Amino acid sequence: MARLSTDIIRFRIAIAAQLGANPGAILAAAGLPEDTMEGGPEFIDEAVEWRVWRAIVEQTGRDDIGLICGDRLPTQAMTLLGYVMANAPSMRIAIEKCCAYQRIIGDTMGLAIEKGERTSKIWLEQWSEWHDALRYTVDVMMAVVPSWASANAAAPIRPLRVGFLYERPADVAPYEAIFAPAPVTFGSAESYQIYDNDALDQPVIGANIEMFGYFEEKAQGLLNAYEARDTFTFKTRRRILDGLKGTTPTVDEIASALAVSVRKLQDALAQEGTSFSHLMNETRCDLAKGYLKDGQVGKAEIAYLLGYSEMSVFSRSFKKWTGLTPSEFETQNRG
Repeated sequence: MARLSTDIIRFRIAIAAQLGANPGAILAAAGLPEDTMEGGPEFIDEAVEWRVWRAIVEQTGRDDIGLICGDRLPTQAMTLLGYVMANAPSMRIAIEKCCAYQRIIGDTMGLAIEKGERTSKIWLEQWSEWHDALRYTVDVMMAVVPSWASANAAAPIRPLRVGFLYERPADVAPYEAIFAPAPVTFGSAESYQIYDNDALDQPVIGANIEMFGYFEEKAQGLLNAYEARDTFTFKTRRRILDGLKGTTPTVDEIASALAVSVRKLQDALAQEGTSFSHLMNETRCDLAKGYLKDGQVGKAEIAYLLGYSEMSVFSRSFKKWTGLTPSEFETQNRG
C-alpha cells in the first residue's frame, strides 16, 4: 500500500488549523492518535491520507485547500528532499531531484519532467489506485511547483500553460490566481505544467554545492533502502501501469525490467499471495474505472489504452471484474 510522510500530514493539518479547523477533530476523523502532531509513526498509509483530506475539507469548508497547502509548503516540510532541492545548482536540477527522490516522502504520486527545445513539461504520475480525495494531493503538487520555484529563484517562475486531469471545479478562481497568467484547463489527459527553459535554468538562491552533495548522498541512501523493501507486487504493478499505454506488457518484459527471471518473479508474486495475471487484471480494472469516472476518454479509447484489440473483449472483461458493463458503471458513477 502507498504511504506518505507524517510530516506532510502534520503540515496539512497545521494549514487547516490556520483556517479555523480543529486539529483534534481531524485526527479523530482520520483515526490517528491525538499526539500525531507532536510525534507518531514516520509514515501513514494512503487510506489515512484520504480520511485526513476529507476531514480537512469538512472542517475548513475550503475546496481549494490543496492549492493553499501547495502554495504555502515550506522547504522543511519536505524533510531531506527539501534540503536537496534548496541546495541544487539550478531550479531545473532541483525539480529533477524532486522527481528522482519523491518516494522518500511518499509514493501515492510523483513528479516527472521532460526538457524540449524551448520549453519543459512537468507532469504528475499516478503511482497508486485513484481515489477522489487524491484530487487535493494533485492540487498540492501542482501548486507547489510555481510557488516554491518563485520563492527560491531571483526572478519569478510562472508556467506558460497548466492542465488538470480531473473535471472543471465549480470555482476556478483559486486556480487562476495560483497559476496566473497561464491559462488553466481541466479534463486534460494528465495534470501538467509547461515552463520556459530559461526560467527553470535560473540558479537556486543561496544554494551550497557541498551541502547539495551531502544531502543528495543521504537521499539516495534512503531511496535505496526503501526500494530494497519494495514488494514484487508493488514493483510489478508499477511496471504494468507504465506499460499500459496502448500495449500490454508481458510477464517476460516485466521480469526483464525488474532484472529477474520469469520463474523468480512468478514465485515471488505467489509468495506474496498474488500472480502476474491477477495484477494485470486489477491494474486494468482500476485504470478503466478511473477513466470512466472522469468521463474524458471514450470507451473505445479506454479499450485501446488498456491493450485490448476489440471493444467487446474489454466490455466482457470489465463486466467480469465489476459485475457491470462499462456503460452501466459510467451511468452509476457520473449521475
